Amino acid sequence: MDIRQLHYYKEIVKQGSISKAAEVLNIAQPPLSQLLKKLETELGTTLIHRYRQKWELTQSGQLLYQYAEQLLSHMDEVKRRILEIEEGTAGTVRIGVSSACSNMLIDYIADFREQYTQVKVNIVSGDSEGLLKKLKEKEIDIALLIRPSNTDQYEEKALKKQPAILIVPSKWTASLSTQPTLKEIADFPFIMLGAMEGHSFYENILNAFDEYEVKPNIMVECKDIPMVVALVNRGIGITIIPRMHYKSLFFEHLKIYELQQFDFSVEPVMMKLKDEPISKAAVQFWEMMK
Repeated sequence: MDIRQLHYYKEIVKQGSISKAAEVLNIAQPPLSQLLKKLETELGTTLIHRYRQKWELTQSGQLLYQYAEQLLSHMDEVKRRILEIEEGTAGTVRIGVSSACSNMLIDYIADFREQYTQVKVNIVSGDSEGLLKKLKEKEIDIALLIRPSNTDQYEEKALKKQPAILIVPSKWTASLSTQPTLKEIADFPFIMLGAMEGHSFYENILNAFDEYEVKPNIMVECKDIPMVVALVNRGIGITIIPRMHYKSLFFEHLKIYELQQFDFSVEPVMMKLKDEPISKAAVQFWEMMK
């Protein structure tokens, strides 16, 4: 018993006669009669009592008809969903994002979901090194992170460069000028964004302080930017981080300063493996990125 047989059987029952079913299916009547007999032989039962003027579906025949309806309906649904996946209107996009870029990703996902409501988005958080490894091993389709030093094997889309900013607990602002200098900053407990492989932000901060012959009073070092922001919000210290369009509620209790003496920016990038296929849904997300 196969899908084709079930389709024909369903039509026989639906039309109430083999002749009408043959006409609808556009096939000859004898093969259809033979198919019904073959089904009955295979199942060891009578599916339809056939009389000259009477047509009666047996209990077994009714059960098979219900099964055929359900199975064929599921097959139609499978075909529809496969078509949607192939067209990129369904399926799953697997996106890796570093903590530095997590808030940037939110707007992109919101825009994407407006256009592709049936596509599932699977987000994987991690550091840049771990995300690049997941890309290589094809555990994710796309990664959003700060541009690493070596990108030869990746295709990338650069996003707007993000300048460094100083963030300070609101209650500390009275002790700072409107344009804080690195010398002023050195007098406060400093929360240092930890060094990350392939990025020079950590070294650039230290070099900037050295240039003005001062040293930051580093009390905490952390590679996770949301945690750094939370620590500043708690009043533990101040920090310098990339702006990155943060929308954390923590920023309601913080003051943001542009830095005149620290002219350095980072560049977020969206990356995927070169010349490697990804799902149509992931392609749609990639092409949406401007």
